[in-house]
Amino acid sequence: MTSVFPFFITAFVSLFAIIDAIGNAPMFLSITPHNTHADRVKMAGKAAVAVFIILTVFALLGNRIFYFFGITIDAFRIAGGLILLKISLDMVEAKSLRTRHTPEEDQEGLAKDDVAIIPLAMPMLSGPGAISTVIVLTAQATSAGLWGALLMAIGLNAGVVYMILSSSTRVVALFKETGMRILTRILGIVLASIAIQFILTGLRSYMTAAR
Repeated sequence: MTSVFPFFITAFVSLFAIIDAIGNAPMFLSITPHNTHADRVKMAGKAAVAVFIILTVFALLGNRIFYFFGITIDAFRIAGGLILLKISLDMVEAKSLRTRHTPEEDQEGLAKDDVAIIPLAMPMLSGPGAISTVIVLTAQATSAGLWGALLMAIGLNAGVVYMILSSSTRVVALFKETGMRILTRILGIVLASIAIQFILTGLRSYMTAAR
C-alpha cells in the first residue's frame, strides 16, 4: 500500500513541474502588457481557483473516464507517461511547449481584457500534461488518506500559482531569461524521471496481470 507522505510528495512535485508557474510567468506578462499590477493580481487569483477546480474535477472523474471508455489504468499510465516525457524533453531543451498553448491562443489572450481562465488557467497551467498527471495519480489514491494528499497537492500548487503570478514582474526580474531557462531544464529532468516511472509502473502492472 502506498504511504501518504511519499504519495503527497510525488503528487506535489509532479504537478509543480508540469504546471511550471515560474516558467509561465513571462508569458503571463506578455499577454497582459496593458494591465496594471492590481489587474494581474486579480487574474492570478482567478487562475489559481480555476486550476484547482479543473484538476479536482478530473481527479474526481478519473476512474469514471477509465470505465466509460474501457481503458485500463495501465494503458493510461503509459500514455500519460509518454505525454509527460514529450513535455519534459521540450523543457530540457527550453523549447516552447505547444502541448500547453499555441501562438494562436497567445494572440487571442492579447486581445482579451481578462486572460485568467483562457488561456492562462486552461491550457497554459492546467493543460493536457497536468490533467493526465492528475488522472494517473487518481488511480493510485486507493484510500481516504491518499485522496486527501492528492487534493492537498492540487491545492498547494494552486496556491503556488497565485503567489508566483501575482508577483510575476518580480519573479521575472529575479530569475531573468537565463535563470528561467535553467529552472525549466531542471524541472524538465525531474518531470522526465516521473514520466519514466509512470511508464515503467504501467508496463510492470500489465505484465504482472498478463501472467
